[in-house]
Amino acid sequence: MAQIISGGIGSGIDVSGLVSQLVQAERAPVENRLNSKEFKAQSKLSAYGTLKSSLSKFQAALDALKESSLYEGRKISTSNKDLFTVSADASASVGSYTIQSENLASRHKLASAAFASDDTSVGTGTLTFTVNGESFAVDIESGGDSLSAIRDAVNEASDNVGVSAAIIRDENGSRLVLTADDTGADNVISISAATTGTDTGDLSQLTYDPNALPENNPLTEQQAALDATLIIDGFTAKSSTNTFNDVVDGITITLKDSEPGQQESLDVSLDKAAVKKAVDQFVEAYNALRTNLNTLKAYDPESGVAGKLQGDATTNRLSSQLRQAISNTVTDAGSDLDTLAEIGITTNFENGTLEIDSDMLGELVDDRFDDFVSLFAGDNGMASRLDALADQYTKFEGTLDTLSNGLKSQIDGITDQRESLVRRLATIEARYLQQFNALDTLIGELNQTSSFLTSQLANLPGFTFEK
Repeated sequence: MAQIISGGIGSGIDVSGLVSQLVQAERAPVENRLNSKEFKAQSKLSAYGTLKSSLSKFQAALDALKESSLYEGRKISTSNKDLFTVSADASASVGSYTIQSENLASRHKLASAAFASDDTSVGTGTLTFTVNGESFAVDIESGGDSLSAIRDAVNEASDNVGVSAAIIRDENGSRLVLTADDTGADNVISISAATTGTDTGDLSQLTYDPNALPENNPLTEQQAALDATLIIDGFTAKSSTNTFNDVVDGITITLKDSEPGQQESLDVSLDKAAVKKAVDQFVEAYNALRTNLNTLKAYDPESGVAGKLQGDATTNRLSSQLRQAISNTVTDAGSDLDTLAEIGITTNFENGTLEIDSDMLGELVDDRFDDFVSLFAGDNGMASRLDALADQYTKFEGTLDTLSNGLKSQIDGITDQRESLVRRLATIEARYLQQFNALDTLIGELNQTSSFLTSQLANLPGFTFEK
């Protein structure tokens, strides 16, 4: 039932305003306390999120360094990328090669003599096509023996083993052109024609025998079926495609063009630049993490402003663990290159960030490349050790998840407390309104009684009432 507010009709008191002020007095201290608790929890939750993000980015930089594949990468240099491209995997031997791209692989292409038009009737019977030892036959019947119908019959044959047909029109008329789908010397097209007594025309106009002399073949060879030819260090290799992936272990060479007799160079080397870049990214990610930690832990005594995680035990512990892990030696590495400092990466003791001596690092990568594998890679390397440390905090249900979930529960609890406060204040407001309305009614009744008595006394004989 809705609360009826008299609004001070009987007493002149502002009941609504008075009750509102009393309820606000009840609300303010509790609401301020809840707001303060929620602000602190939200700030800390946000800070843990920022810290987890920095740690995850740091781990991403570590992923490259801890894998041995980084140190097995190959750098490819060629003198003419227009002639050939090269890729290499970790098994490719480091070395230099001379390359000659003699010719590209090609598809066998045959063309018929010119016919008057696409609709010219050629003849009926059966055409049998053979490519690389496989055959299929096309029956040509009356009414479907035009040049265009034969083209369609070849292309639509369900058992076609690799022949495409097209019509090319020149000044002399229409020509049927047959092309092998695949390149290489093995994919030569052979065509024979079979006729019966009822067949018409001359279907033999579309036959081809690879072993016959050109003048004895009705179809003309427009393009020979050739294997690609590559000469590497003086040795000749053939491929039915333009790709050679078994000439040198771990190296794939793809021809793009040919220049017979022209020698080009191919150099395969260790990709040391990738290692330098990975080390730079590791230092950059660590410094971003360290800067974030410094900001979250900071306290400015002059302004009194503290970082969101100032004094936080978890953050302090992580900061200390990182500092120690960065400075520790790696037992599996060489005794003179088993710390970051020995490869030119030192700690700035003012803020804990890392600094790189690029010249020193570059020389060591060039001269002692294998030692970097022992320092960073493997289960006991620097990268794996740091990743394992970071993972304790970033993994699912790890340290930061546990702390964040606790804060979320705390925030949910504050929301529940707010809802409870709203209900309690509604009860208090209802009670105050009931009490003040009753008081207002009582005062109104007393005022009415006073007015009545004053009126009655004024009417008594000989009685004068002065206010």
